[in-house]
Amino acid sequence: MIKTLYTNGDSVVWGAELENKQNERFSKLLANEKGWIDCNNASAGVSNDYIYRQTLRDVSHWLETNKCWSEETGWVESDELRVIIGWTSPTRFEWWNGTQYQQERLWAGYDKWGENDKDRTTEDTFVLNQTEIIPSYIRTFNQIISLSAFLDKHNIKHYFFNTFYKYILPNEPQNLIDKYGKPEYQTGLKNIWELLPNEFKLNTMYEYIDFIGEGFLPRKHPTKSAHKEWSNFLIKQFYE
Repeated sequence: MIKTLYTNGDSVVWGAELENKQNERFSKLLANEKGWIDCNNASAGVSNDYIYRQTLRDVSHWLETNKCWSEETGWVESDELRVIIGWTSPTRFEWWNGTQYQQERLWAGYDKWGENDKDRTTEDTFVLNQTEIIPSYIRTFNQIISLSAFLDKHNIKHYFFNTFYKYILPNEPQNLIDKYGKPEYQTGLKNIWELLPNEFKLNTMYEYIDFIGEGFLPRKHPTKSAHKEWSNFLIKQFYE
């Protein structure tokens, strides 16, 4: 029986800064442990919108054809699919420019992300509004609950974790967030939070790495040994 481990997320899940990411990132180590195919579809700088959209597309295709794709593997056919998602910051989002999706987030006005990104400072009203906490949390929570329910419906075992973002639930807003509606209990975020998968609400991947004494590379991505420890953690949580 051929089995595929499908993973999605941002640069952390992709294995950014590793010398040999295809063999050193946690998804490969986890797949090797169980003799599975590592089908890693993570990409640097993406949003939860992207992760949700791509995962729903890819799993739907696998349900129809038993085939899954990644840049490293190409098309692979398997009898079983398991899914691991590393959710990124909720304040990232994507938008359609007329021909393709663009990934957007707030960029610092200094060389935080590297020389190639040093001039990417976004301060227009559209982006500032979209990255506010309330709409960002609502969008991400909806995506997590919806994708988890979809996978449960099709009996696909999955594990969702929060990569690095520290959630602090806001109070209900005083102003109306819809043109029409009631003035209280508008977001329901505290109740929705309780419905999220338990593993997502645990400590973040970064908090776990700090706790066990592992470190990070210059651009704040986990080291090779940190990926190894995270794979060991997931083996216990996801498989056992």
